Amino acid sequence: MWEMKSIQSTRYIRVPAQALWEAITSEHHLEACHPFIKRHSKNSKEHGISDVITYLNGVTFTRESTAWMEGKGYDLLVGKVSEPKNEVKWRIEAVDTSSSKLSISVIPRAAEKLPLIMRDIALVFFVQRQLRLYLDAVTCGIKTWLESGTQIDKSAFKRHAWFSE
Repeated sequence: MWEMKSIQSTRYIRVPAQALWEAITSEHHLEACHPFIKRHSKNSKEHGISDVITYLNGVTFTRESTAWMEGKGYDLLVGKVSEPKNEVKWRIEAVDTSSSKLSISVIPRAAEKLPLIMRDIALVFFVQRQLRLYLDAVTCGIKTWLESGTQIDKSAFKRHAWFSE
């Protein structure tokens, strides 16, 4: 059996690591910077994340943090309520006093709902590519939002097979 591996996108952003941390933990931030998010509910946890995201095409996922490293990153379980949750890691690394790197990696556990033979084929030929395109768009959206100081234009991003209208 082919082992599920994480897919990652890393983006250099011209903001200090602390500013990046404050941005990616702020209320409703995904509405401002995520190319495919329509709504991002209020976080219901004081420390950590427990919220709901709705994509442009109406698909709704829950996000629940499993680890919280103040100023450095967090781990999440993300997905539809009734399906296996994807394992997502957000990490921040300071480059210097005025810039940082954001890395987001995902292990696509939602693919576990597929029969084994289909899962391996889907992962190799479709899921990995789509997930990489998705993560690159997300990290680009965050970079654009933070460096410009304004909400991104979602129509400026290429359509995504899973989450666009």
